[in-house]
Amino acid sequence: MKAKRILCVVLCTALLIATAIHVRGSTKLTVDNRNPYEQPILIRATYYTSDEGAITYSGQKVRTGIIAGKKDWQGSVALLYTYKMVGGEPIPVELIGIYEVLDTGAGIDTDGDGKGDSIINGQSIDIYQPTMHQAEEWIDEYGDYVMMMLVEGEG
Repeated sequence: MKAKRILCVVLCTALLIATAIHVRGSTKLTVDNRNPYEQPILIRATYYTSDEGAITYSGQKVRTGIIAGKKDWQGSVALLYTYKMVGGEPIPVELIGIYEVLDTGAGIDTDGDGKGDSIINGQSIDIYQPTMHQAEEWIDEYGDYVMMMLVEGEG
């Protein structure tokens, strides 16, 4: 299973590089109309902490390396990248890490109804951090937005 995951990551990285070259000539990048399984998307990154032993949507205990995302993305591997703007378009630059989408949630209120919906709609992800201090350090280093590409995987 590890060999499949490594192969998946290698193939996705190659696809990401090819996509980054393609994105430079494309029109405005938006989260809503792109498929993160086909090309990287710019996505809002928020953070959550939880009591030790808390259980995720997938039934696993929370731990570093888990993110909450849209229900359709559950079980996928998320490659998170820093980005830079080139010609008004975000381009992936450096791999931040490999995360598993094993949790879900509501997210930030984007439509003004007082209820979170950004994770539900695939407009943001929530990255688990063991402490608020670690979440603040992550924000200081990477900011509020990252580029994400999803890979379906097992193991």
